[in-house]
Amino acid sequence: MAYLDEAPFAAQAITVTPFRPPTAPIWSSGRRLSALWVLAALSPQTVAARLRALAADHTVLQSAA
Repeated sequence: MAYLDEAPFAAQAITVTPFRPPTAPIWSSGRRLSALWVLAALSPQTVAARLRALAADHTVLQSAA
């Protein structure tokens, strides 16, 4: 988390806590995962389109419940 400036968060009394994946075998590569990879691999436009589609599906599922 060396890239993160915690000062603006501290000024608002927000504690920054790093995500630490569990140590179970299924999570062995968890420390290498990043949302930035998704943006680089798919493009911001594709990620946004997929998030909009998920949000629309969620809305449909909520209204059906």
